[in-house]
Amino acid sequence: MTNFAVVERRHLAALLRRVGPDAPTHCEGWNTHDLAVHLVERDSRPDIVVGKKVPKLPFLGKRAEAGDSALYALPWNELVAKVEKPALLSPARVGPVDKRMNTAEFFVHHEDVRRAQETWHRRQLLHDEEKDLWSALQLLGKPLLRNEEDSILLVASGYGSISGGKGRSKRVKLVRGNPSELLLWTYGRREAAEVVITEE
Repeated sequence: MTNFAVVERRHLAALLRRVGPDAPTHCEGWNTHDLAVHLVERDSRPDIVVGKKVPKLPFLGKRAEAGDSALYALPWNELVAKVEKPALLSPARVGPVDKRMNTAEFFVHHEDVRRAQETWHRRQLLHDEEKDLWSALQLLGKPLLRNEEDSILLVASGYGSISGGKGRSKRVKLVRGNPSELLLWTYGRREAAEVVITEE
């Protein structure tokens, strides 16, 4: 079976080339240039990721700042090529690791770019692709919903349900949709996701 993370990576790279570095995204505060740099750092430069999180570490902080600046300075097509093909020693080069690590990531960011464009259209995913996204949601749903005050129940017909949230209120929020749309909603793309929400 095709690795959906690889498919989304290729489609996203093609879209990035088409829209350019200054296009909007649904990733708050980021344009396509910011998103591309993030994806390269996540896949191939863990030193930059760690250095950004703990910038006061003498060596790592300065290394992260320099590495980040160097990626931003790359020609656009060269940066997108790094999004499309991770570094040789990246864990994303290992199929099963890439699938686990990047299926949700690349789907969400592909949609971040697609749905922020004026001419975007809804696409029909294959059953196996929706199934892969449901598996990712089963893994990530509870952690992503941990700050929700209400009890949340994600429901995808034919797949099942996932509960989350703090449950501090008496309300239960039912969120229904395809796994792909529920994943987007859970990742915080509340306005972009096509879901139906009811409260009980």
